Amino acid sequence: MTYAPLRLEDYDISPTHGFLPSEPPLRRLPDPYYAPWEDIMDRFNQYLLAHHIRRLVRKMPVLSTEKLSTQAEYRRAFSILSFMGHAHVWGRNGAVSEPASEFLPASIAVPWVAVAEFLQLNPVVCCAGVCHWNWQILDDTADDLMDIDNLGTIHTFSGSLDESWFYLVTTAIEAKCARGLSAILDATAAVERDDMSQVTRSLHQIAYALGEANIILERMYERCDPYVFYWKIREFLAGWENMEEAGLPYGVLYEGVDDTDTFSLDNWNSLFRRFRKYAGGSAAQTPLLQALDIALGIKHFPTGERGPQSSVAEARNKLRAQGVPEPPTVNSYLVQMRDYMPGGHRRFLEDLAATCRIREYVLLECSDSLLHMGTASDPRVLLRQAYNGCVDLIKTFRDKHIMIVSRYIIAPAKNGPMSPQRVAVPESSKLMPPVAYMQAMAKQTSRLQSGGRMGGDSLSADPTMYPQTNIAATLKSSEQPVSKCPMQNMLAANTRPKSVTVQVVSEAQDVGRLARKLEDGAVARGTGGTDAIQFLKQVRNETAQTRI
Repeated sequence: MTYAPLRLEDYDISPTHGFLPSEPPLRRLPDPYYAPWEDIMDRFNQYLLAHHIRRLVRKMPVLSTEKLSTQAEYRRAFSILSFMGHAHVWGRNGAVSEPASEFLPASIAVPWVAVAEFLQLNPVVCCAGVCHWNWQILDDTADDLMDIDNLGTIHTFSGSLDESWFYLVTTAIEAKCARGLSAILDATAAVERDDMSQVTRSLHQIAYALGEANIILERMYERCDPYVFYWKIREFLAGWENMEEAGLPYGVLYEGVDDTDTFSLDNWNSLFRRFRKYAGGSAAQTPLLQALDIALGIKHFPTGERGPQSSVAEARNKLRAQGVPEPPTVNSYLVQMRDYMPGGHRRFLEDLAATCRIREYVLLECSDSLLHMGTASDPRVLLRQAYNGCVDLIKTFRDKHIMIVSRYIIAPAKNGPMSPQRVAVPESSKLMPPVAYMQAMAKQTSRLQSGGRMGGDSLSADPTMYPQTNIAATLKSSEQPVSKCPMQNMLAANTRPKSVTVQVVSEAQDVGRLARKLEDGAVARGTGGTDAIQFLKQVRNETAQTRI
């Protein structure tokens, strides 16, 4: 195959900002048609604090995406729909235990899916939505516009400085490593020309970018408190895959999408297939780290499995005998995370993997004898040192990441909440007046029997008129006991309930949450749904084994 050099611009990648947009993201959609979205985002934190988000989202009209005209507008739409969508699913009353919502109203689901299809990524919170497209420059006259101390976020769930800093660390790393992406392409082209000195220079540039990334990552501790992150922020970043313990065993239904407004209750399997499962925000969704892995030939295998263990000499002999080998089985989770990246960035990784042969070049040019016989000025010694220096810096970065996960997830989960328990609310305030409640249930039943929508903009704005459906709990239970919410029983029987029994959930029961104290031996899952520590340690070890 003839080598064709890659151009960053062809993949919507900025030579100066890397995977970030070249210009700061929009802070508001210009078309007044989208005022219903922007009006909520204007006071998003206040609405979420006051437990108004679910009511406002259900009241919101289903807007078309046809009036979005630029890439920047689509990114802005994706970001704010992500914030509203996750606030609806995970948002809870601070005083009353309330389950996660398994139902995403059409007012969010329909435009979110449409925008996601345009941008070619999944409709769920991801690294792009909260980090790549959610920043602003504070001082336009600063010497370094993209310095972390000159950046601010546009939106957060909690309104806290801790959450802003958590996003900005990733944003700043992306910006500082932009030069590393250009260096990767320079090194790839130099390999094709057999220009050893240029390959070495490019590796030094990659190492410089990685050094800055390590410095910025260490600053996470400065302004992001582990307790605040684990107990107040992290849950909003979770998706709906592997989240049974948090109350979403089957995922989330997107109203108005996948025929959810016309499903038949005669067959639970028909309903089950309409649940969508997506991982939440994860560092694995940044294309930067995957690009560096590809460039340096760092191979990752399925979590819990060991790849073929061969010595450097064996790998070199295979290259000489067989040429470039077929790509080995890769970690399926990392490949899956590419579906949470914009389409152009995903294609860049695929094309880079097909053309970059830096590791193979170093293997063939640098023999083991250079460790003992080569002089410090030998170009091959310098090439090998430059390559290993890059690998060591990525390994160091992953060591730091493991430490952050341990401090921000594992330790708080084991220690448990240290703040006072939420104040109990009088039982009378948790219940809806019987007459109004029965009227709401009758209205819902009439809509279901007539094939109408369930939820979304078809519902009253009054939150007490929208009990959580908790359909997944109905699917899971074969005995179908009296539910915490009468809608479950009505859906299971597809008939109007003869009587209504309301069970108030006490604070002691603690409805399933992602942020909770873990018992000994329990697995701490990341917001992407994986066993966080096992995954990260394996990726770190595979990085270390790549040294030549």
